[in-house]
Amino acid sequence: MNALRRMGVDWRDRRLIGNLYMGQKIRIRIDGELSEPGMLGRGVRQGCPLSPLLFNIYIEELIREALEDIEEGVKMRGVLMKALRFADF
Repeated sequence: MNALRRMGVDWRDRRLIGNLYMGQKIRIRIDGELSEPGMLGRGVRQGCPLSPLLFNIYIEELIREALEDIEEGVKMRGVLMKALRFADF
């Protein structure tokens, strides 16, 4: 949620996303019987259309922080490329 705040995502949208992802519970059906409810682990929800975007926001912040003090890379058209996030651009 902090990454979304730093990106300037409105608090109402952050609250909506938080409600979708935080505190989710899961039950598993085995041989027709349901397990006790358990907490779903952290991370993005599989199949949710918002998940790829949330993952990209998180990983971008992680890469920027990791490369913050790095001055090495490859210059392309005058821009220093420290890391390539996607192969097709």
